[in-house]
Amino acid sequence: MKRCTWASDSAEMLVYHDKEWGIPKKKVSELFECLTLEIFQAGLSWSTVLRKRDAFRKDFVHFDVAKISQFNDDDIERLMNDEAIIRNRAKIIATIENAKACMNNDLVRLTWQQFNFMQMDGLNDNNKNDIKKFIKPYVKSFKDAGFKRVGPTTLYSYFQAVGVINDHELDCFRHDEINNAVGDLL
Repeated sequence: MKRCTWASDSAEMLVYHDKEWGIPKKKVSELFECLTLEIFQAGLSWSTVLRKRDAFRKDFVHFDVAKISQFNDDDIERLMNDEAIIRNRAKIIATIENAKACMNNDLVRLTWQQFNFMQMDGLNDNNKNDIKKFIKPYVKSFKDAGFKRVGPTTLYSYFQAVGVINDHELDCFRHDEINNAVGDLL
């Protein structure tokens, strides 16, 4: 079975590719988890994030935005002292601020409405400048809604992960399986 070339880096990456990456998500907790993990991944390898994912889920109360939005300085210090996660104060604070933004915005709509609740094919063959130009208005909409640390690379990766953009390689078995599989999100 042919897969995206990046999926063979490890067993964890293979499972993530086959069972999660690019599959349309519509629950706030799933979307928020993906956004948070993409933010923490910036500057690191995705396999590092996957290895720490269970600890992130525990520490961020299964990505319950209502609970995370109530985190305070004590919670920040608790998280900074937990060696099981990526300890980056700015990213931890951004996660709390993003949970607050979710309390004031519908993350499902913010993620999908701009694409008419339909999955689009990716920009596999385009260069990074094309992707940055494409993603710029979406970055603005997230920032205008109060989200932090959502630059072009992070947001494009988020859209890939949650299935808004199907960036599976064209000969990957997952590409056609999930193409336009968004279904009824409303």
